[in-house]
Amino acid sequence: MSGHRVCTRLFWRHARQLAQQQRTPFALCGSSLASASSASTFRPASAPGGAHRAASPWPFGPSSCSSSSSGSTALRCFGSSGSAAAPAAAQATPAVTEAAHASASTSSPASASGRDGAASSSSSSSEGPQRHVYATKGYGSHPPPRRGSVPLWTEDAIPRLPRMPLQRRIFCNRALNMKQIKAVGYDMDYTLAQYKPDTFEGLAHKETVSKLIEVFRYPEELRSLDFQWDYMTKGLIIDKERGNMLKVDRHNYVKVAYHGFEELSAEKRKAIYNAHGSTHSANGGGVFEEAGGYAMVDTLFSLAEAYLYMQLVDMKDGSSGGSSGAVKPGFEVLQRKSYKDLYRDLRTAVDMCHRDGSLKRAVAANPEKFIHRDENLVHILETQRAAGRTLFLATNSLFDYTNVVMNFLLLGKTGSQKTTDWLKYFDVVMVGCAKPSFFQHRAPLFSVDVNTGMLRNTDNGAPIIPIDEQDMSPTLDMPGGPGAGSAAAALRNPALAAATGAAALRPGAGAGLRAAALGCGGNVFQGGWYGDLHKMLGVTEGSQVLYIGDHIYGDIVKSKKDIGWRTMLVVPELELELEKAGRSAKMADELRQLRQLRDEYDDRIQRLKWSIAQSGAAAAAAANGGGGASKGPEAEEATRDAQQLLEAAEVDRAQLKARHSALLRAHHKQFHPIWGQLMKTGHQNSRFAHQIERYACLYTSHVCNLAFFSPDKSWMGRMDVMAHEAEGEVWDAVDLGPEGPGTPPSGGEMDVGV
Repeated sequence: MSGHRVCTRLFWRHARQLAQQQRTPFALCGSSLASASSASTFRPASAPGGAHRAASPWPFGPSSCSSSSSGSTALRCFGSSGSAAAPAAAQATPAVTEAAHASASTSSPASASGRDGAASSSSSSSEGPQRHVYATKGYGSHPPPRRGSVPLWTEDAIPRLPRMPLQRRIFCNRALNMKQIKAVGYDMDYTLAQYKPDTFEGLAHKETVSKLIEVFRYPEELRSLDFQWDYMTKGLIIDKERGNMLKVDRHNYVKVAYHGFEELSAEKRKAIYNAHGSTHSANGGGVFEEAGGYAMVDTLFSLAEAYLYMQLVDMKDGSSGGSSGAVKPGFEVLQRKSYKDLYRDLRTAVDMCHRDGSLKRAVAANPEKFIHRDENLVHILETQRAAGRTLFLATNSLFDYTNVVMNFLLLGKTGSQKTTDWLKYFDVVMVGCAKPSFFQHRAPLFSVDVNTGMLRNTDNGAPIIPIDEQDMSPTLDMPGGPGAGSAAAALRNPALAAATGAAALRPGAGAGLRAAALGCGGNVFQGGWYGDLHKMLGVTEGSQVLYIGDHIYGDIVKSKKDIGWRTMLVVPELELELEKAGRSAKMADELRQLRQLRDEYDDRIQRLKWSIAQSGAAAAAAANGGGGASKGPEAEEATRDAQQLLEAAEVDRAQLKARHSALLRAHHKQFHPIWGQLMKTGHQNSRFAHQIERYACLYTSHVCNLAFFSPDKSWMGRMDVMAHEAEGEVWDAVDLGPEGPGTPPSGGEMDVGV
């Protein structure tokens, strides 16, 4: 079929759809196209001045019709998928436009105030910088679902319809058969224990400010700084050298950058980070590494730290005297420090808060104020144990704090009511792990006396028995001792009890470590490394272990890369992300259509330019006596028509680009108003999402979602889709030979590749 016949057919299909929507006549437009299609190139509508131009179905905004030329109607006839997609885009436009306007009206004025706001807030002890208060979206930790809101796996033999809510699902990147998993491990902080960020991170911010003032002699004005707990998100990168906060895509391309609370312009951002040959990292290759002056916001624990760093940068810039050179009284310490110095002091102050117990004492005094209690945790642990899994807890927290948190989570006990009964849910408890070093370097292993909290030495896992009877633990099970014959009762760890029973210990089965646990009367250890843990668990390779954590680097990346553990990442922000994605689905669909239309416009414009250039070259050759045929009236008219088409197409393309850019910004603000979607940076996956896809076998919004699935479930990874498979209507575009387009091969003729 000739090109102009294809174009005419597509035009009439589009015109009928347009007429049904807008009740506009289209016969004249169709006849104009029919008369124009006989020329060697596409021709515009014949009526001058746009008399027969139909109302535009494209989402260009209210001014598009008046600003476009008459040739734009004929340009609409170019399309293949573009013309068909336009009505759908038109239907989505009113809804998404309203959402875009609502988003724009509540957008954060973070970049409007700039440093002047910081200066005024720094000089007043009664007000903090409030320019970003509209950023509140609730990103961060979320409470677990109420018991009974979704049936537990053991309560519902036949799942009801509709399907399980997205927020309660577990997503699979790499196939995982739980029957091949021998041991399941958990991190504690922000995994089993979901902290309330408004109280916990608020306390961390307050205590860190106190350390900066009291230890590092920062100005007292810091105490007036506010804390917006959901202003920051995970996956950001701190540029310590420049005082910038960055969000990058999976190619390490910086798409969003702030200096303090002031957004960098696109030109400045590209010049610093994305220009060819820029040396923004240690190796100059666009790789963001700690050694290159960057810090990663990889966990919810880092949100208060990152937010305070932005405040310090703002305060430092606002305290300078500008052209006068005078520094505000009391702010000299900030001016003497570089942005990197600010971060170093901040990081040290945060560590001090964890070391001096200021945070832990507050949590221990009132766990309910700082931690969400999950009613499904006990059910999860019991069903996994019943399914034959060995369970372990591996946390960087020490035993005193771990005992407080786990008592609250599993037993509902606080203060003097605390016991060690929660240990029965785990076969091994490893505290003070110092992840990620735990996965790389051997460290001394100690056994923890759970009654006194004291550490007992081990020699490569073998027990070192105290020589004084008074130093021995009352639960010590020595031959002939007071606890002889009661090992099974004293031990809470069935795996260790079995290994230290009457049967001889097999070489390589972790005999020394099991004996150490038996000798010290418990299953709690501090320090060590993964090799010690493997011996206790009786696993021979990393793929037999599933570890569940929240820290993308410390829990997931290093355990996956270094020792081959299977991994599951808990992403609390996914709870809100999924909700907002559902509400903005129409906007996302229109963005995809606009992106496709822009690509088609670019292709058509390039074709027109090529046609015009070739026509001009042929005319020049004929004029110079090159032997070519002279250009007749019909050819000259075709060239003029092509030029009109080109001008109209370029106008429409500019409007299409403007609409696309505006809608993309509105969609960005539908999620987090500053940083956008957690898993996206523009159209690309974010760096954080890329790490999840590569290193997390499973990921979910909350660890309690395990309660809704069988502990023996075989998780199936999604089918990978490459670019050529994701274009949509692939069979309509591929040449299938005599069977004709749009008809896939019959099943009997397909090689299924068994």
